[in-house]
Amino acid sequence: MTEHLDARIQKSQTAIMQAGMDLLSKNREASLSDIARAAGVGRTTLYRLYDTREKLIKAVAIHCLEAFDKATAHLESQSESALQAFHLMFKAIFPLSAEMEFLMKLGDFDEDDSELTAIYEKQEKEIATLVEYAKSEGSLSKKLPTSWVVNLVEGLLYTSWLTKNAESIDHETLADLAFHTFCNGVAR
Repeated sequence: MTEHLDARIQKSQTAIMQAGMDLLSKNREASLSDIARAAGVGRTTLYRLYDTREKLIKAVAIHCLEAFDKATAHLESQSESALQAFHLMFKAIFPLSAEMEFLMKLGDFDEDDSELTAIYEKQEKEIATLVEYAKSEGSLSKKLPTSWVVNLVEGLLYTSWLTKNAESIDHETLADLAFHTFCNGVAR
């Protein structure tokens, strides 16, 4: 019985995350009732899991950030070089356009929210570590500050998201365009 209940709660949480991500990306003022309806769950279920909009927004933001972690977890084991890791990173992240859109529209994280800030800073540090590795193997110019290259990567993610919304370009092509731009901007 407990396993069935746990599976039902997990299914409800997944539906709420998806509905929250979709609706709040389109309308920042979407109500919890609207989100419950879109998720196909009762308001009581949603309120039991997330009793305020702020808690739901934070949960969706964490869900999105964790989706990036899951999508890129394989980079080290599947890449033969730092540059290939960047290409694989773009390919892994670009299908997460709904998650990217939610985070872009969310804006800056609440600086008082240590949990969101910690996840984001960890991800930035991982990119910085990859940049440093690429510099050490001679793939990237050592003249460019690491923070510059990290911001360039984030800028390419943003540019790809804007392009996807303006034009019908598939994720694979966007990843290739971002990688091409990255290599021609910072590669030796």
